[in-house]
Amino acid sequence: MKKILPLTVLLTAMPAMSANKQYNASLDNSQWYLSSSTPIQCTLEHPIPRYGQANFVAKASKKINLDFRLDSNREMPTTESVQLKSVPPKWRPGSAPELIDTVKFYQQYDGYVTKQSAWRMLNELERGRYPTFYYHDWYNNNQIVSVGLSSVNFNKSYDEFNSCISQLLPYNFDDISYSILRYKKNGSSLTKFSKKRLKMIGEYIKHDETINVVLISGYSDSYGGKYSNKVLSEKRANSVKQYLSKLGFSDDKIKVSGSGEKYHVADNRTILGRDQNRRVIISIDKEDI
Repeated sequence: MKKILPLTVLLTAMPAMSANKQYNASLDNSQWYLSSSTPIQCTLEHPIPRYGQANFVAKASKKINLDFRLDSNREMPTTESVQLKSVPPKWRPGSAPELIDTVKFYQQYDGYVTKQSAWRMLNELERGRYPTFYYHDWYNNNQIVSVGLSSVNFNKSYDEFNSCISQLLPYNFDDISYSILRYKKNGSSLTKFSKKRLKMIGEYIKHDETINVVLISGYSDSYGGKYSNKVLSEKRANSVKQYLSKLGFSDDKIKVSGSGEKYHVADNRTILGRDQNRRVIISIDKEDI
């Protein structure tokens, strides 16, 4: 009985250029460019002729991060096990391909590589090599297809990409999407902590075009009259809106309300409870993309 080797073994043993079909940019048409360069996202793109687009994306975050997406002009019809190799260019004969990772490309999704393997791809491109994917192509009678990233014209755009990464904010949307600001008795002035928090929020939201609305809701404790407490809660909320507006965020996306002494979160009979009830809540929503 003939023994059938698994796909991963076949691909590992396969010479670098043995694919039936090869997709990669040539010396003449290899392009790299920064398609987004903001404090919240850096995107480095590379068109692959007749195949689609390759993208490296780093986002604002507390952690070091990098994602690679291989966007094909045709959907992946089946889930495939894929070999990712670092392949020398044709003009460097004698150098063997090196395995970077084995990944899965899922049905009807773009191909993804994340974290350390994505950084390794950039390192290989910087070395002048071609990170290349090998897999069985359903559209091509399940023959082996290779999709490669060309290192030609890479370094200049890579320098720009690294410069962008160095300017990314050290926090992301989840870190600023919900905030509570506290106030002194009968006060509406922002505390030092509140100003620091608002500056952090303002710096992020003015760069994120997917943000739909910033909801600012003011509240008070139960000391004083109901009307004066409602006015005070509105004053607190409006002072936050004014601060965000000065930082450059669009007024028409900011919605303000004041509920006075309604919706307490703590016992008004204690000092600590009243301190918690004197608050402004900031909730930020964004579009689904």
